[in-house]
Amino acid sequence: MQKIGVLRGGIGNEYFLSLETGNAIINALKEEGYEVADMLLDKEGVLHIWGIPTNLEDINKKVDLVWNSLHGRFGEDGGIQELFDNHGIPYTGSGILSSSITHNKMVAKDFAKSIGINTPESLLVIPEGGESITEVTQNIYKKMAPPWVVKPLRGGSSIHTYFAFTPLELAQFVEESISFQEPFMVEQYIYGREASVGVIDGFRGQDNYVLPIIEVKSPSRGIHTHADRMKDESFVVGGAFKNDEKEMLTKLAKDLHKHFNARDYSQSEFIVDKNGKVWFIETDTSPLLHDKSPFVKALFAVGSSLKELVRVIIGGKK
Repeated sequence: MQKIGVLRGGIGNEYFLSLETGNAIINALKEEGYEVADMLLDKEGVLHIWGIPTNLEDINKKVDLVWNSLHGRFGEDGGIQELFDNHGIPYTGSGILSSSITHNKMVAKDFAKSIGINTPESLLVIPEGGESITEVTQNIYKKMAPPWVVKPLRGGSSIHTYFAFTPLELAQFVEESISFQEPFMVEQYIYGREASVGVIDGFRGQDNYVLPIIEVKSPSRGIHTHADRMKDESFVVGGAFKNDEKEMLTKLAKDLHKHFNARDYSQSEFIVDKNGKVWFIETDTSPLLHDKSPFVKALFAVGSSLKELVRVIIGGKK
């Protein structure tokens, strides 16, 4: 039986989310009978296997395959993938190029537009230390009408994502985003229903199996924060989408998975506006996999589980 190392934690602000995903994968692997090694990458970037600091070069001596459960920075931006590739360490999930493209929201949006997929108008802001909040805000206001979504260029789970409905709110959120000294983007807010669509490679006899669509319900004014995304009731299987909308969402999720050259699994996010037009928001090559996440809820909806997911993905590595 293969020995699987589950890498979780990380150096980014999705550390605790990664712990949740990693814990869920560890439990699923154990239930499937795999020997499991808990691999923690702490916030300082030190790797531990069962609590013992370990060099990257020694991973191949300890496990046969690494299940990458890192989220965000270094985990799904191509960083850890490059190290694994350089050291000949087999791992689950997408490779360097796919990870780096999808993790950069502007690059991913440009890629989607290049293959004919709608995506909201957006503007990139790169803080340099001497910005005038007023000038940045005015520049955004001139190019895009309200409301706006202000969010990090990289990262997920709606962390540091803000919804501005007035110029005053926009200035407030621009100032807060600049304070992080990381690139961020301002995107045209699209009124509509949010959809999350997962894709799995080699699942149930299909090269790219598309899971049921999950509607991401917003509590008010279409605002969906990080805290909201942690609530189980936020995700509804099937949702209120019409059949033609579901067909389009399914097609686009599969197309994006293939064109991004994602591997093993991915999850794409869309907005369907009141006219039925579908807008691409982002693709995640390392979606959350705890029991309340939209990806796992969609698995449950087809009578599946994380046990089947790990069995399929690891079986495809042999």
